[in-house]
Amino acid sequence: MKIFFSALGILFIAFILKIDLLEGTIPLAAFYKEPVVEETCVDVPDIKTITVRTIPGDNLQSLFALYPSESSMSFSERLELFYELNPHLLKQSFKPGELIQLPFSTKNAHSCTN
Repeated sequence: MKIFFSALGILFIAFILKIDLLEGTIPLAAFYKEPVVEETCVDVPDIKTITVRTIPGDNLQSLFALYPSESSMSFSERLELFYELNPHLLKQSFKPGELIQLPFSTKNAHSCTN
């Protein structure tokens, strides 16, 4: 009788291991397919900048007038790029002697990622 129950126990454990390895909780990485990733291409603007040291009395309009844009950027586009390059100036005025970056021109670059 011991041999019979031992054989049943071994068969039961083997059955549970087979089910667990093939369909159950233990994942087998070799059986999973990698997801297909599509390549996306985006036009990214390549921004040329000028670094300027401010003096007392400078404001944004005077700097834009002193250093006009090389390309045909509108004032709003240039202002948006200015605050992207200088986020610390969003809620404060210029300090004399501070170095800031002014957007000078943009050129679209083709960038692909996957």
